[in-house]
Amino acid sequence: MKKIFLSALLILILTASNVYAAAQWRETAAVPKNFAQEVLYYVNIERAKGNVQQLRLADDLNKYAQIRAKEITKKFSHMRPNGSDCFTAVRGYYKFLGENIAAGQRSAKDVVASWMKSPTHRENILNPRFREMGIGYVYVENSKYKHFWAQFFRQR
Repeated sequence: MKKIFLSALLILILTASNVYAAAQWRETAAVPKNFAQEVLYYVNIERAKGNVQQLRLADDLNKYAQIRAKEITKKFSHMRPNGSDCFTAVRGYYKFLGENIAAGQRSAKDVVASWMKSPTHRENILNPRFREMGIGYVYVENSKYKHFWAQFFRQR
């Protein structure tokens, strides 16, 4: 009972802090660590259901995902606005990468639920090869979707 209560309290705190933070974010803002932690929390719930090892956040992937989140406000595609592949945003060594993008979802819980309904996005979330994740989020008030999300996965 204590474990359930603590989990519920954590979700409540994260949700409340993110509602406040979401109102503050703008196109140039970086993703607050607690928001990325909330996405990670929901992704790891899905991975646990699939008996897949938990992911961890990687600060560099958060930075690269934030670049992609800004880019998809201009061109919603896995191709970058300059025509190059989305993975060219990631620097450094890696064996395997994956990217999920989304637009319109207002919360971490909603975006993960949306990705889980899409076979290709779900495949990235549940891929056992991935060990790390990064999250990018941009809010653009005067756009159709307002909320733009990018998620990178990596195996080193």
